[in-house]
Amino acid sequence: MFNLKRSAIALSTVLTVGLIAVVALSSTAPGAAALRLATGNLSVAAHAAGGGGGGAGVDNLTIASPATLVDKLAASVTVTYTCQPVFDPTTGGFDVIMSSSVFVSLQERTSGKTVANGFGVSNGTAVCDEFLVATPTVNTVTILVQPDSFPASGPFKNGTALASVNVIACPVSFNASGFPPPCDFGSAGPTTISIK
Repeated sequence: MFNLKRSAIALSTVLTVGLIAVVALSSTAPGAAALRLATGNLSVAAHAAGGGGGGAGVDNLTIASPATLVDKLAASVTVTYTCQPVFDPTTGGFDVIMSSSVFVSLQERTSGKTVANGFGVSNGTAVCDEFLVATPTVNTVTILVQPDSFPASGPFKNGTALASVNVIACPVSFNASGFPPPCDFGSAGPTTISIK
């Protein structure tokens, strides 16, 4: 005899396991790319519900060394990265041009127990065409990292520093599904760089 309660429990268990598998798969760059490609073959209703993936998407993230000392105070740091396109359920295509923000933090022991700390951000546009073309676009950003003003930090000097970077890239167009667009993100560091 059909038992509605047992069927509901079994179905909820299967759905929970499936959801956990999809979240785990989307947390890696290859898994997110596979999910994006798979969603391209689903119906429009499934695209609207799925939102196109996301979860990583920024790859090959590097912090160039050396950074350049600017006016015996700040440091100019260059960051490069590639990123993946995001499926747009409204158009049925991929968003390749993204709005990006790159955040860099530096810490440098300047003398004895004195440490210079600083932070810089750059907003711009990224081309996220990884997996769509044979040679993906390498996005390059140069960020001016100024010493913290509160609490006050001393200036950066010639030497070595610890650098960390976070990148987020989001589609510039919003989809009509009511869900926020999925974004690519990634981070690197702390890594040692030189300042010259």
